[in-house]
Amino acid sequence: MSTKKIINMTVIGFIMFSLLLSFQPIVSEAKTNVATIVNEAKAQMKKAHTTYTAYVQKTGSIPPHATVLAEYKKAHQLYVQAKQAVQKSAGKEKKKYVSELDGAYKTYMAKRVIPYLNASVVFEGSKKMRTALEQAIVDEDMDALRVAHKQLQVYVQNRQLRVYNNVSEANVRKLLLEEFSKSKALYDKYANDVKVYEQLLKANEYLEDGKLAEAKKVLDAVNALLSKLSDTFRADLTNEYNNLSEVYNDLITPPVAELDYVEATNGALTLYFDIPVSSLNAANMKITVAINKGEEQVVQPATITLSEDRTVATIVVPTISEKDEEQSVVYAVEYAGKKVTADPFVISKK
Repeated sequence: MSTKKIINMTVIGFIMFSLLLSFQPIVSEAKTNVATIVNEAKAQMKKAHTTYTAYVQKTGSIPPHATVLAEYKKAHQLYVQAKQAVQKSAGKEKKKYVSELDGAYKTYMAKRVIPYLNASVVFEGSKKMRTALEQAIVDEDMDALRVAHKQLQVYVQNRQLRVYNNVSEANVRKLLLEEFSKSKALYDKYANDVKVYEQLLKANEYLEDGKLAEAKKVLDAVNALLSKLSDTFRADLTNEYNNLSEVYNDLITPPVAELDYVEATNGALTLYFDIPVSSLNAANMKITVAINKGEEQVVQPATITLSEDRTVATIVVPTISEKDEEQSVVYAVEYAGKKVTADPFVISKK
C-alpha cells in the first residue's frame, strides 16, 4: 500500500473516531434530559395530589378549588410535554418512560386529583348556595329564600352525592359528605315554605284572572301544608293564605243588595237598593214604626212589589188613622243586617 493511501486511511479513521466521540455526549445528554422531564412530570402529579391531601390533614377543611386546579394544570402540561419528549428522544427506554408517566397519571391524576376537582366544584357551589339560603332566613326574605332554595336544589341530588363518593381519601370524602348533609338538611327544612309561597303566588294569579276553581284547588293544597311550615315563615305564609281565602270566599259569594234609602208615606214605603235584590219578603226584612217617639212596633207588610230591575220595592203597610192629636210617624226597615230609618212624616189631627 502506498504511503499516500495509508495517510488517507489514517485521516478517515481519525475523522470517524472524532465524530464518534462528539456524538456520545449528545446521546447521553438527550437521555438525561428525557429522564429529567419524566421525573419532573411525575413529581408535579404527586404535588397536585398532596396539595389538597396535606391541606385537609393540616386544617381539617377543604382547600380552595383554584389552588388545586392550578397544580393540576401544571401537572397535565408537564405530562403532555414529557410524553412528547419520550416519543422523540427516549430510544430503547421509550416503553419504560411511557409506562412510568401513564402509571403516575392514572394513580395521582385520574384516580385522585380529577375526582377531587369534580367534587370540590360541587362543594364550593353548594356552600355558596347554602350561605345564601341561611342569609335569606336571617333576613326573613321569602323572595331571596325562594331563589337560593332553587339554586341549592342542584347540589342536593343523588348525582352530587356520587361525585363526593368518588373521592379516594376517606378524610377528604368525610368533609365533602358533611357539606352535602348540611345542605340537604337545610334544603328539606324549607322545602314546604318555598312550595307554599309559590302556590300562594299562583293562587293570587288565579284569583286576579277570575279562575276560581283553579284557585280553590291550590288553596286546598296549601292548607294541607300549613302545619309543616318552619317557625320563621309560618305566621306570614298563614296570614297570606287567610287573606287569599277571604278573597276567594268573597268572589264565590253572590253580592247582597244593600238598602240605601227608605221613603215613607202613610200606608206605603218605598225602598231603594244599590243593586238588584235576589228576593224580598216579610221573612228577610223587618219593618217597624214609632209614633210620637214612642216604642217601635213591628209592622207586617200587606204587599211587596219589586220594580222591573229589582232595585226598588214598593211596600203597602196598614194606614195610620187620624187622631185627636197630631202624629209624627217614623218608619224603619232592617234588611241584610242594616237598619235604615225613613224621614218622619206627620199625620194631622182630626
